[in-house]
Amino acid sequence: MNEIYLSKINEEQNREVIVEGDDHSVWAYVLKHSEESIGIEFDGFICSRGTLVETSKEIKNYINNAISAPLMKRYSNEFSIQREIENKDIEIDWNGNEISIKLNGIDFLIMDLKNRKSYSKSTSENGPYGIPITEKN
Repeated sequence: MNEIYLSKINEEQNREVIVEGDDHSVWAYVLKHSEESIGIEFDGFICSRGTLVETSKEIKNYINNAISAPLMKRYSNEFSIQREIENKDIEIDWNGNEISIKLNGIDFLIMDLKNRKSYSKSTSENGPYGIPITEKN
């Protein structure tokens, strides 16, 4: 599978959003730039690339090996698995305090910068992967 990597900087806000994907999942990260450092403010789950895990112990194995956590089956839905995506299929729209990550023109992740919350089309319930996009008002 192709690795995914895109970024977009908002110089007015001193922030950057990075979309990153490996063989298991695709995530977005909001970074805050300052004179002293760059740090992650929060993240959001965009989709799985086919890997689902059953338990948090399985997730720890990925994290311990410096691999982004795949999606737990419990949080999956009909939109969770997107196997055939590439950089060209992803669009980052930055509108004020909201970032929208689109896959093939469809909002898959909305990142609320003001409240540091992520709303994902690929999650079925609130949890470590964010909030279902259906709960975005």
